[in-house]
Amino acid sequence: MIRPRSFAPRVALAVAVVVLVTSFLGAGWGWLRAQGALRQQLDLVLAAEAEGLLRDYESFGLRGLAEVAESTSRRRGPLLVLLQTADGRPIAGRLPSAPTALQGFATWRRGGGEVPLRVLGAVLPSGANLIVAADLSSVDRAAYALAWAPPVAGGVAALVALLLGFLFGQGLERRLAAISDAARAVMAGDLTRRLPESGRGDEFDRLAATINAMLERIETLVAEVRQVTDDVAHDLRSPLSRLRQRLEAALARARDPAADAEALEGAVEELDGILATFAALLRIARTEAGAGREGFARVDLSALVLAVSEAYAPSAEEAGREMEVKVAPGVFIQGSAPLLRQALANLLDNTLAHGAGRIRISLGAGAVLEVSDKGPGIPPEEREKVVRRFYRLDRSRGTPGTGLGLSLVSAVAGLHGGALTLEEGSGGRGLSAVLTLRGGEV
Repeated sequence: MIRPRSFAPRVALAVAVVVLVTSFLGAGWGWLRAQGALRQQLDLVLAAEAEGLLRDYESFGLRGLAEVAESTSRRRGPLLVLLQTADGRPIAGRLPSAPTALQGFATWRRGGGEVPLRVLGAVLPSGANLIVAADLSSVDRAAYALAWAPPVAGGVAALVALLLGFLFGQGLERRLAAISDAARAVMAGDLTRRLPESGRGDEFDRLAATINAMLERIETLVAEVRQVTDDVAHDLRSPLSRLRQRLEAALARARDPAADAEALEGAVEELDGILATFAALLRIARTEAGAGREGFARVDLSALVLAVSEAYAPSAEEAGREMEVKVAPGVFIQGSAPLLRQALANLLDNTLAHGAGRIRISLGAGAVLEVSDKGPGIPPEEREKVVRRFYRLDRSRGTPGTGLGLSLVSAVAGLHGGALTLEEGSGGRGLSAVLTLRGGEV
């Protein structure tokens, strides 16, 4: 059922009204043009007939012209001929109530009736008056017939427009009702609901596809927020519980300045770790939201990688790890130097904490940064999970860290139009973290 204020029927009604008004205006204009053109043609016919009769007069005289006029009148054709004296007495032909001494074209009504006549008169040298006439009613009927063609066509077009508007309105109403139902379901909390598509690939399908992609992104973001909330609640429960137990134990024992100071230092250390976790979460959230992109500048990625590698060389040496650095010179990109520096630092922290053997750092043309080692690596089924917030492998749960390092690296890569890929190291051993910045070199 189409609602009274539906768009398609209102448009169809407006189109129908415009078509009808235009057709009637066109009918009036067409009637005037057709009548003028037909009367002009009729004048030419009368002039040709009168010219032929005048040639007969020149050839056969008044008597011969009278015989031709009488013969023409007996044929009962569309043309009427009258030959009369100067005082109006008929000589030949039939045209009652004809004007006398008529010369040139004129329009008059025969006997004062309703039927108009178009007449052409000529005064002969003998004083007689020759009149040729034709009925104008046939001309007017033809003009009216031509004039009514646009309104008839306009009326048919208006009916077709109303019918098509009604049918289109029904289809539009059904599609909009389905879209409204899906939107209400999404507003009610069903984020898995999607707008229906007809499969025809029209404007509605393209709009529905765009909105569905947006809904899918919203569903993903909401799921990530829920997951982050659960992860924060789960992963911060342990440090907060330890902090509470530490403080309760300090309160339960007798006051000892040295012991109290030690307990407070431990509490501060626990709080620093919690605050660092929140700071990392905030940094990841801001990065994923695109914060910092407005501060992009030309970054010498080669110099940045060399500087960070040099800063981590003492830590690698202390851990008994060799570091191999291979950097292509002159690699520049548009980006955020602090975030890129933090991302590389997180990759190096990760390989120092969980990897083994030689650490290899390479930067190739096209802004492809790779950090690899010869450690135990990450199982293929776990590689997509470790970039999630707070996700840690079972063997790494006893080591320091929050599980946010690779999440930040992935967010920084996305901010720079790239991606973080975790692959198996060369020779089937270790882990290779590849940071590809799709913006490329500049």
